[in-house]
Amino acid sequence: MKRVFIVGLGDDKEKVLRFLQETGVLHVEPFTKLSSDAEEQNSHIVQNVRNIGQIYESMKAHRKTREKAEAFFSDEEILLRSERALDRLQEVRSRKQTLEKIISELSIWGDFNTDYLQALETEKVFVQRFRAEGILPSELKVPDDVFIEVVSEKPNLQFFTISLERPVDLPWAVQLRRPEDGLQKANEEIARLMEEESEIAKELSLLAERIDVLKRQYLAALSEANFTECLGTLYSEGFLFGLQGWIPKDDENAFLNRLAVCELAVLVQTRDPLENETPPTLFKNNWFFRRIEPLLKLYGFPGYRDLDPSYLFAPFMILFFGICLGDAGYGAVFLIASIWIRKRFGHLSPSLPMVMRLCEVFSISAIVIGLLTGSIFGYWAFSRNLILVDLDQRYGDPMILFYASLGLGLIHLSLSYLMGAFQSYSKNEQFQKLGLLGVLWGGACLISQRIWFTDPAFTMNHLLYYGGLCFLACGLLLTFVFASDSKRLIVRLGLGLWSVYGLTGLVGDLLSYARLFGLGIATTAIASVMNDLAGMVRQAGGTIVGGILAVLVLVFGHTFNLLLSILGSTVHSARLHFVEAFKSFFQGGGIEYKPFKVERG
Repeated sequence: MKRVFIVGLGDDKEKVLRFLQETGVLHVEPFTKLSSDAEEQNSHIVQNVRNIGQIYESMKAHRKTREKAEAFFSDEEILLRSERALDRLQEVRSRKQTLEKIISELSIWGDFNTDYLQALETEKVFVQRFRAEGILPSELKVPDDVFIEVVSEKPNLQFFTISLERPVDLPWAVQLRRPEDGLQKANEEIARLMEEESEIAKELSLLAERIDVLKRQYLAALSEANFTECLGTLYSEGFLFGLQGWIPKDDENAFLNRLAVCELAVLVQTRDPLENETPPTLFKNNWFFRRIEPLLKLYGFPGYRDLDPSYLFAPFMILFFGICLGDAGYGAVFLIASIWIRKRFGHLSPSLPMVMRLCEVFSISAIVIGLLTGSIFGYWAFSRNLILVDLDQRYGDPMILFYASLGLGLIHLSLSYLMGAFQSYSKNEQFQKLGLLGVLWGGACLISQRIWFTDPAFTMNHLLYYGGLCFLACGLLLTFVFASDSKRLIVRLGLGLWSVYGLTGLVGDLLSYARLFGLGIATTAIASVMNDLAGMVRQAGGTIVGGILAVLVLVFGHTFNLLLSILGSTVHSARLHFVEAFKSFFQGGGIEYKPFKVERG
């Protein structure tokens, strides 16, 4: 990033801002807060943007085709007509809900004329409806001169009374208010509203075919709101104005050349960022690593001078997801669903295609892992000799996945410690990370020697043993010595011992990766159980009925397992990054690079 300062004549500031917005590469930093007048003006513009955005989002649901309709009315009318139609639709649906509630309440009372009841009251004849809870009909107590009739006993006792001269007051019952319409009128009105709703839906469908116009209006309003806000936060004094911001180093020359061609009367200076400055962060990843950015941005942005975590996050996140899902059949279904959603609904949201492409990569990883481990919907129809990594308890060894999970955790944590060492500017912190790395690999060597190379005749037995001791001793020494840079010996000794004690957390960090083993085995095991359960249902129910029930068991069982496994694979794979690995080097707090530009969607 390069720091940019621009100074120009006050009369040209709007022209300069329009140029910068059209260029779309400068990340502008506000110099001052909006004045009260500018804030009021900007609030009106923002409200307009919000209003257009709500209309645009609502119109998406009424779009029936992606093809553009003929211009049966002008672009200026589309927004107004859409807003009016949506308001009318909301009023009709709200009225329908009210009427449906009235019909539901009056269903046990039958049809009666509410105006007639009101007319009776003028003649001193009072017909009142009541509801009482926890009372039986035999327990009703009313005055002798009052007629009472029970119309329903469940779920609550409901009855009406007829009295002369004055209304009845029953403290133990709730009087129901007089409905605004009778049952017949309510049904007639709701039928009319359904016809009106159908007509409005047709109009909205026609308007939604020109939704591209609404999108352009929304983006234009959003660009204008950004322009007004930027204009109000500029430095302005006398005849001059100034602004400051950041521009990617690769775009600096092109920006300055374009500024020279437009012949604006401005003075521009650029320089490298100072140590105490925090430039915005701009990811520069290829097509593969860009797929993981939506998930990474949920966690936060790295600082400008920090290492890009995408190169650690992307490959391991995809691999971890594939191990957790671990079934080729599930991966294939997930892949087909992701492609279909991207192509069918990708036009509705600019971020949806990128998310679906990420899901496609996840699903491909699950397909590969499933084929390697011999699981297609929890079943393997081919020769088991074709399975490269057989995890079946009867034919293979499921512990292979357990050891592989811990091995991946060892590599994953090691890379995070190395990234933390490279990123740190403190000598003590760098050696602390190397100490963690030494203890981690020392323990791994010693454990490997005790599990796989216990025979002293093996050369690896001695290499792993003495190598592990060497790594472990170096790691403990680095952790103890570089725990603090204090000149007081007692402080350094105390913090060193505390840091050595804190190394016990490495065991928990490494064992956290056993969740890959647990989820991977659980997914295929549940899938296999569903297959067995479907077979049992088919045998118990016969060829026809049992076959139908078996299909239902397979569909619902595998669907439930797939959805649960996708959720678990995403959450736990992300957790291994965000909780176990990122704490070693990722500090966050970065500012996203947002250039001042014309919004184009």
